[in-house]
Amino acid sequence: MTRTRRNLWLHRANYRRLADADTFLTPSQLLELLLTAYAEGHIGLSVPKRPSREPGRGRVAVALDDAVFARTEAEAGEGRTSLVIDTLIEAYLAGSVTVTLHATTEAAEHPATLTVEPPAEGTTTAAAA
Repeated sequence: MTRTRRNLWLHRANYRRLADADTFLTPSQLLELLLTAYAEGHIGLSVPKRPSREPGRGRVAVALDDAVFARTEAEAGEGRTSLVIDTLIEAYLAGSVTVTLHATTEAAEHPATLTVEPPAEGTTTAAAA
């Protein structure tokens, strides 16, 4: 897995809240899980056409896995990944999307799962690497 630092146009205070949250995951790991679930259709989002002009938005350097970023770009459309990420962060902070990790001691036989709540129609979980 290769992570590249990207300059994304995000709501800075929301990203800071995500980074400061007391979670087991780093912001990059959490965003990669959310982006994977979005690309696989497990999270249904209403992504705005363009970013709002409210104060607090600006460039934020975020390290993301190249494959996850490329898949999101393909799913959302080129140049819309920042909007998708910003919308996912807002949904996560508001509690409308949650992440639950399950781990076992036999990780090779039983991969961790990502549960997204509330699920998109017809889906509930996605395998996470």
